[in-house]
Amino acid sequence: MNRLEDSATLRAAVATGSALAAVAAVLADVGAPVQPALVLWFVLVCPGMSFVGLIRAPSLSFALTLSISASCALAAVVAQAMLFAGVWDPLIGLIGLAEITVVGAATELGLRRRARQLTSTSGRGESR
Repeated sequence: MNRLEDSATLRAAVATGSALAAVAAVLADVGAPVQPALVLWFVLVCPGMSFVGLIRAPSLSFALTLSISASCALAAVVAQAMLFAGVWDPLIGLIGLAEITVVGAATELGLRRRARQLTSTSGRGESR
C-alpha cells in the first residue's frame, strides 16, 4: 500500500468510527460533555472528510477547510430535506449524515482499490 491508500483508509476509518460513535452516544443518551463533543466533531468534520479524498487537495489545511465546509453544506441539505418532507427529527438527521459519511468513505476506498487493480494489470507488460 502506498501513502495515498494509507491516508484513504485512515480517513475512512475515522469518519466511519466517528459516525458510529456519534449515533451510539445519542441513542444511549450519554449526556454532556461526551455526547455534544462527539456529535459536534462528527457533524462539522466527518461527512466532508469522507468525500475530500476524492479530490487531490494541495495541502492538509486546504483539505481540512474543504471537509468542514462540505460537512456544513451536507448538514444543511439533510436538514432542508427533512423540513421539506415534514419529518424533522434531529436523530434521523444524524443517522442520515452517518449514512452519507459511510457511503462517501466506501466510495473513496472502492475507487482507490480499483485504481490499484488497474495499475497492477497495466504494469504486467501486456504487449503484442
